[in-house]
Amino acid sequence: MKVALVHRRFGVDGGTERFLEGLARRLSARGHDVEVFATSVDPRFARTRVATFRRLWLGGGGAFKHALLWLSARLAVRARNYDVVLHLGRTGPLDIYRAGGGCHRTWFDLLMARAVTGGQRAALKFNFAHRFLLWHERTALSHGGRFVVPSEASRANLVASYGNLAAGVVVLPNGVDLDRFHPRNRKLFFEEERQRLGLRPEELVLLFVGSDATRKGLDTLLRSLAILKDSGKADDVRLLVIGPGARQRDRYAAEAQALGLRDQVTFAPPQQAIERVYPAVDLLVLPTRHDPFANVTLESLACGTPVITTAANGAIEAVTDRTSLVVIDDPEDHEGFAAAIADQLSPDGLQSRRAAARTAAEPASEQGAIDRWETLLTEAAGAR
Repeated sequence: MKVALVHRRFGVDGGTERFLEGLARRLSARGHDVEVFATSVDPRFARTRVATFRRLWLGGGGAFKHALLWLSARLAVRARNYDVVLHLGRTGPLDIYRAGGGCHRTWFDLLMARAVTGGQRAALKFNFAHRFLLWHERTALSHGGRFVVPSEASRANLVASYGNLAAGVVVLPNGVDLDRFHPRNRKLFFEEERQRLGLRPEELVLLFVGSDATRKGLDTLLRSLAILKDSGKADDVRLLVIGPGARQRDRYAAEAQALGLRDQVTFAPPQQAIERVYPAVDLLVLPTRHDPFANVTLESLACGTPVITTAANGAIEAVTDRTSLVVIDDPEDHEGFAAAIADQLSPDGLQSRRAAARTAAEPASEQGAIDRWETLLTEAAGAR
């Protein structure tokens, strides 16, 4: 097939980006002609034969970035002939639209519920980006193409918000590259990564990964760590935060300072080789408030690093063995997260939990996920 994949950027720095890279690489290896439309391409991939890259010229920053990206993608893709087109992010739809971010209406309603003042609610209600994203979601559902989400929880949110309009939503869970994300990386890179990130070898290290620190619940994690410190259980614990931009980083650095944690929190930018970081820490903690499928969950488990997350994380559906995966129902349950962290960092059974983490991730292979996507793409191409 001649396949077009459309997204704002191509690389491996985010969950959707890593999904896109894996899909493009494996489809190409299976003999498909893959073209990727993006506003930017990571230089590490620009000269590879993973795909042919074509530039989207609109969709930078600012309040109108989503609308401009949608317009740019619409014009660029329709100017060429493909057997099937897959849109990721807010760039479609044409044949298939993958809503990796899940139901935006659900997230918008959560934001409205958290708004304290009438002014905050009005600002959300009339925010152009939210208005466009809500319009785009409804348009994608009513377009007639295939609408794909990565978890049953995401599908349920869409049905609750849009009723019969979301009846045909398809669930295709994400997978993880079990070779790239592997426990052997702990032996290979532990000392090197700890030194590079400024972490002492003897420290117990919690990891938080996510560009949207508010949605992913960094504030909950900081308050939970403060509870542990007040109880005398966190003196040798460090938190490594990867991903938030400068504005959020400054905000949460100030919050850590106010909680008396500033010397125990390290902030780092997105990592080019995140598969080396997971095995260099002791525990991934993601108190997410809304997450259709946090890929970091499977990536961490595949590396042998246990995970604590919430019931709002759709990735938990892919894990049946919960020995090394702790699920907290309420993202605001600071005490619950503090207790779970203390329990998971206990040296008793730590090695068995690491082994169980890898075992839990193995059924969710990237290979199996690509098989399902190839089937769907073929069906969509045949229906044209």
